Amino acid sequence: MKRLFAPLTAIIMAAGIALPSRAETKVNFTPPVQDTLIVKLKNDARVLVVVKDLKDVKSLKSQSIDSIITILEKHVDQIERAGQSAANNPVTVTIDRQQSQTGEDVNITITQANSDKKQIINKEIKNVRVGVDIEEEEDKTTIGVKIGKDTTMIAEKKEKKEKERYSKNSHDIQLDYGADRWVNTSTPEGGVGVKFRPIASRYFSINNKWHHRLGGKGSPARVSYGFSFEFHNYMFDDNQMLVDDGDGARIITAEPLNLEKSKLATTTFSIPLELSFNVKNKDGNTAFRIGGGGYLGYMIGSKTKVVYPEGGDTKTVKVKDDFHLTDVQYGVSGFIGVRSMDIFAKYNLNDMFESGFGPSGNALAVGIRWNL
Repeated sequence: MKRLFAPLTAIIMAAGIALPSRAETKVNFTPPVQDTLIVKLKNDARVLVVVKDLKDVKSLKSQSIDSIITILEKHVDQIERAGQSAANNPVTVTIDRQQSQTGEDVNITITQANSDKKQIINKEIKNVRVGVDIEEEEDKTTIGVKIGKDTTMIAEKKEKKEKERYSKNSHDIQLDYGADRWVNTSTPEGGVGVKFRPIASRYFSINNKWHHRLGGKGSPARVSYGFSFEFHNYMFDDNQMLVDDGDGARIITAEPLNLEKSKLATTTFSIPLELSFNVKNKDGNTAFRIGGGGYLGYMIGSKTKVVYPEGGDTKTVKVKDDFHLTDVQYGVSGFIGVRSMDIFAKYNLNDMFESGFGPSGNALAVGIRWNL
């Protein structure tokens, strides 16, 4: 550890020097004439002070030996490793204290010479690594400095991440895709009970939502609202189709036709209102969320489509009608998810058809949601 006395040589010389935040430069210099003072302390310890002139000793009053030793103590392991790898070559420790927008930065520089007269300096400024190459020749020394990000940039990046993580308001687009069907159905007297193709019946929606945080910046509670366009495709099975016979809508068996496809498609515009709880990770991204709420909508279109073979050809018949479907839609919804993906469920509290003008039933959609 005797080489620790040499590190203190450059402590005072570097106290007022601050490297630029970004630079790549070459500097040639010749070492100046210097005076050296050796200050003996307890336990045979010594402090080596190098100044240009003895008169400059007066300027050292502003330097605190206690604070410098405290900083060195924190890096003693690193200094020891540098000393061991340097063999008999000197190791220099430079402490540079400077002010920045984020407070005081303490820069620790450890310099050691190797056998080919070239010094490699690793300089730590918080999370910034600075590389310095020093090449010595007979009559001159060349210093090459390469510095990456500065502490100001790191502070700005951190501030931006904090704002994103604890943002009070946010917005996203959601895509829902899942299975569609009716539940709580009943068979009218003399009628046919509705049957669906479970996999073929599809639900799709595009949701545009705004999220508002409730409480302080650490609160997981969010209230969400926006608007959605919902597309239901109810695919009938067992050769069934939906018709309007003037007295109301009915499910019938399409004999003698052999239907290849039969469906009812509806389009709804709705306004959701939800309460959710979002748990974020250390990077500010949502790791888990759960929530639910309700929605109110209006059916803006409906049609049926049947496809069947006829005379060697395939015939397609589309009928646009309201089929006595309930125009005003309302219901409840819930979701649970991780990161950008949720599992959702939506249940219409309103009956599918106007009272007395069609089979009873409530629409249910279950699927996966992507938060874009």
